[in-house]
Amino acid sequence: MCGRYYIEIGDEELREIAGEIEKNRQNFPGQMTIKTNGDIFPTDIVPVRTGPQQYLPMRWGFTGPGGNPVINARSETAAQKPMFRQATAENRCLIPASGYYEWQICKGEKIRYRFRLPGSAMYLAGCYRKEQPGSVFNFVILTKKAQEDIEDIHKRMPAIIPRKSAEEWLNGGMPALMSLYGCLITLDFEPVPEKQYAL
Repeated sequence: MCGRYYIEIGDEELREIAGEIEKNRQNFPGQMTIKTNGDIFPTDIVPVRTGPQQYLPMRWGFTGPGGNPVINARSETAAQKPMFRQATAENRCLIPASGYYEWQICKGEKIRYRFRLPGSAMYLAGCYRKEQPGSVFNFVILTKKAQEDIEDIHKRMPAIIPRKSAEEWLNGGMPALMSLYGCLITLDFEPVPEKQYAL
């Protein structure tokens, strides 16, 4: 799964995205806090890419049974699940991030690992839907089976879209969804103290 990711505003690309969101803030519904820096948690409102140079603020998580947020969708089954079927077919998106976190259980202790692409921001595969009239869209992050080099840390990982495949993902049909399974990504990863946050 992917339960937390982070944005470092020091990254020029992510800083430009934050600037685009701020420039268009008057076009977004209501007063809201849009997080463009630091650790991102479920239900936070963040920048999300929906097209070429098109970014919208969206809330992380679909509203699930009992009102609890559903933050991830398995890429292997999302197209068949009623909650995600329409969104994966019609409303795909990319979530800009500097990296993400996963926790490894080792001898009864949870060790936090930080994953990132060498030298650049990453784009996580997602899909979105409108839940309330006049509110922002809600999105989930698609996950897949972890690559062999990191599966000892966690069995799942977010689906990361290579830059060259970004438009194919946003506009593609089922073949683009299926391609997530075999898309191998080179990641840097390291353990980080739980008290250490991205700044």
